[in-house]
Amino acid sequence: MLRNRIVDKKATTTGTTEPVALQDAKNFLRVSFDDDDNLIQNQLKAARELLEKHLNISIISKEVTVVFSHDGYNFQLPAGPVGEVSSASFGYEPDDVVITSSNYRVIGQEFKSFRGTPGYWTVKYTAGYSEVPEAIRQGILKQVAWMYENRGDVSTTGQINTDVLYLLSAYNKNTWL
Repeated sequence: MLRNRIVDKKATTTGTTEPVALQDAKNFLRVSFDDDDNLIQNQLKAARELLEKHLNISIISKEVTVVFSHDGYNFQLPAGPVGEVSSASFGYEPDDVVITSSNYRVIGQEFKSFRGTPGYWTVKYTAGYSEVPEAIRQGILKQVAWMYENRGDVSTTGQINTDVLYLLSAYNKNTWL
């Protein structure tokens, strides 16, 4: 029996601007010197990437290619919000026949679901917020503040601040597949 299962996912970042500017982060941290600018800039990127991975969303613009097994029912496309689907092919290999949009349906507004013939699919689409919600921006700032204050503490490496988890719980798109 086929189940909805992600076989492979690749996301290529097309957006170059982080949703939180360095100066905004420095103001939030109350840092008035320039010595830690590189550290803070790296933490802004790391915090965004950590939150994207944990929440299964794309905060900045990306081109996503996902290969998944599909049981014929709705399959939520990962790393939303999903923009335009540029192509879909049926079968396990990327060279498989490209299917016209009349053979599958994409349902939803921001976080879209896919429905098509049961089997393996490769779908390519754009993802990411055109305007990042303020709650996510605040979550990034809070995560950067936590990372800045706890830098060098091995026990906290890769962890997300509990306040950030609560703040962004409404954006968590991890679902049972």
